[in-house]
Amino acid sequence: MLLGLILLGIGLFGFGLAGYLDLRYTEFPDWLPYSMIILALLVRGIFSFLENDWWVIGNSIFVGVIFLCLGLAMYLLKQWGDGDAWLLGALGFLFPDTSGFAAKHVLPFPLTLLFNFFLVSLIYLIAYSLFLGWRNREIGKLYLSYLKGQSKILVFLIALFFVVSWGSVFYFYSVFHTPLELTIPMLFLPFLLVFVLLFIFYTKVIEERVFRKRINVRDLKVGDVILDGRWRGLREEEIEEIKSRRKYVWIKEGVRFAPVFLFVMLISIFYGDIIIILI
Repeated sequence: MLLGLILLGIGLFGFGLAGYLDLRYTEFPDWLPYSMIILALLVRGIFSFLENDWWVIGNSIFVGVIFLCLGLAMYLLKQWGDGDAWLLGALGFLFPDTSGFAAKHVLPFPLTLLFNFFLVSLIYLIAYSLFLGWRNREIGKLYLSYLKGQSKILVFLIALFFVVSWGSVFYFYSVFHTPLELTIPMLFLPFLLVFVLLFIFYTKVIEERVFRKRINVRDLKVGDVILDGRWRGLREEEIEEIKSRRKYVWIKEGVRFAPVFLFVMLISIFYGDIIIILI
């Protein structure tokens, strides 16, 4: 349990600081996730020696490398910043198992972390996007205008959702005599799909109107991300090079994602599988 408390302390400080810096300054220093990984390996190495159980650190290396590779894959696909990739790696190095905490989980703990990460990320993304729309009142008008321009495909897809879902209910009930109580979720499925569709359109407006902007190169600063590049902040020397070649440049911003790692760590350790709620 002492090992778990030490690792929890590292996670609380590291993920908490990363989340705070990301929300306030849109970035956090590279040394932060690196330090978390080094401390995780150091602490687990000491306990492996004291307990004569090398799986304590071996499991950390195994899961941590997998998590880091997943994060770096997202970075190479231009979906994440490199800092987020290393934070996911830090999560795997710190907690390849429950570390003595009595979390309720039906999945192996690394899978618990990944499933929880997916669900928490989805909820966080929805809340973050709605908050941006609330702050920028112009987004509402732009969103309605965008929906109007996409009205034909929107009506088609909504009709398709309801026809397929409710048609399936009628088919299974009339042909296979499936009890209605077993097909009730299918009745609500089109409403969920419509919500997802409307949210996708909403995030598209947010991405085009909030997350992208054209600026004078004189306004570039360290940490800005070029639109067509990977999610990596510019360095001072790169800014000087761009200033020598261009007058204007498109930059992009993204969801300040670091707080998600703190939420996932706490939920996974003290609750377990969020998927249990859905089941």
